[in-house]
Amino acid sequence: MLNTTRISRLDYCFKIVLEQSRICDLKVCNKQNLIYLLLMLVISFGLFSGEETPIVAGQQIGLSGYEIHATPKMIAGVKDNASGLTYNSNTNTLFAVVNNPETLLELTKDGELIRRIDLIGFEDTEGVMYLGGERYAVVEERKRTLVMFDINAQTKVVNRAGLKSLQLAITSGKNKGFEGLTYNQDSGDLFIINEKTPRQLIKLSGFVESSDIAISTPFSLEKTSFGGDDYSGVHYDDQTGHLILLSDESRQMVEVNKEGIEISRLGLSRGNAGLHDDVPQAEGITMDKDGDIYVISEPNFFYRLKSKNRLLKVASKND
Repeated sequence: MLNTTRISRLDYCFKIVLEQSRICDLKVCNKQNLIYLLLMLVISFGLFSGEETPIVAGQQIGLSGYEIHATPKMIAGVKDNASGLTYNSNTNTLFAVVNNPETLLELTKDGELIRRIDLIGFEDTEGVMYLGGERYAVVEERKRTLVMFDINAQTKVVNRAGLKSLQLAITSGKNKGFEGLTYNQDSGDLFIINEKTPRQLIKLSGFVESSDIAISTPFSLEKTSFGGDDYSGVHYDDQTGHLILLSDESRQMVEVNKEGIEISRLGLSRGNAGLHDDVPQAEGITMDKDGDIYVISEPNFFYRLKSKNRLLKVASKND
């Protein structure tokens, strides 16, 4: 992730060209993309001031700069059906949801199991999101339902009966429903990803804090250039305002802006990001406050990725 620091205009220009040239390779050099690229070039060369331009924090995530950190591990006590993943900034831990049996797991950032929480009465849980305080939400895939609940450090069981929930009238193929969700804490908007038939991103406003609910579609996933065959997870980055869309079948993650324009991507097959093997079935994605990215994959694999660019900048600061 780009930090507030001064780097040479040439280095910055080179980085922007690398990130944006991928868009042109995909033959979608439309007017918006060209304007964006030209603007970045102008800023990077400092044409207006003649001085080196400081990089604004949170300009882009830069997925192509990420690599696997440590050996992927199997989550203890989980045989199959590892699904969604979220980060709790208060506890500095991760929470993963498992489908069948429906369970919430608290994990360290190295993927070590801290505790299990049984989800009683839940069905087909596929995505989980930390909403702040002690509040969480999960999505149930086949029922197309969002459920919200609170847990604390002593919670061992969550019973679905009586919890606030919302079922959305979206028709899709069998076992091709809601796969993940994420949250913009500043606006209070939730984003839910529908796997396929249709591939769809749903924006849900008002559910967390009020009863005045508005549902919209920010952009079409059926008409995008980055072409995920399906979508299995989503993460909102509050520093950039960008989304990371995770695709199991395409074995990739893609960073997009609020208009759905691709900013960067990272492949999750062997040979990419330092991976020695394919990520078998990526199901959930999240990011911590340091910019590390975490991916969970069926049956029970846990991956942690770090930004090469961020690590290089930290190292240079300490020199």
